Amino acid sequence: MSSQHFYVITGASGAGKSTLIAALAGRGYRTVPEAGLAILRERRDRGVGALLSTDRAAFLEAVLARSLEDYTRAIALGPPVFFDRGIPEWLRFAGCGEMHCNTVAARHRYASTVFVAEPWPEIYVQDHERVHSFNKAAASYERTISAYTQAGYETCILPKASVQERVAFVLAHVAAGAQQIAAADRHPATRAVGG
Repeated sequence: MSSQHFYVITGASGAGKSTLIAALAGRGYRTVPEAGLAILRERRDRGVGALLSTDRAAFLEAVLARSLEDYTRAIALGPPVFFDRGIPEWLRFAGCGEMHCNTVAARHRYASTVFVAEPWPEIYVQDHERVHSFNKAAASYERTISAYTQAGYETCILPKASVQERVAFVLAHVAAGAQQIAAADRHPATRAVGG
């Protein structure tokens, strides 16, 4: 499966990506919440202990399965769709075999550009869901981003700016990308020569 109108927003924990996703949803855009956070909240609401702290492998398996389900469900949504994290990073952290990871990632493609929130200590806040220190939260950043670059995605760093400015930044890039896709569709010979 492939979708040029699926946009991933990823990056460091506590760097404002979920806030950005919520702001996009508030403007009427279709969004998909972070699978890991959704699972943790569901378990908390049911009064079940945090699977992450007791069995990391089972937690990551559940997150990957939810991410694949979310991707499939999102196919029915109109463009654009914004994902809070995506399948490549969950494959990386689940530690699946390289061939299996590559196959799954190839079957579930997003837009070629992934939006990245860099570690941002000035806005990082610990709470009942984000219990790690800033340094620990930032430590997985490079592994997260390399999961996308190794899967053939380009990264676009989000500005360290207000939520409104970040929304405008993302939407401007999405609009420009949509124009490029439309132009390539109108002139398929150009696309074949250039790509």
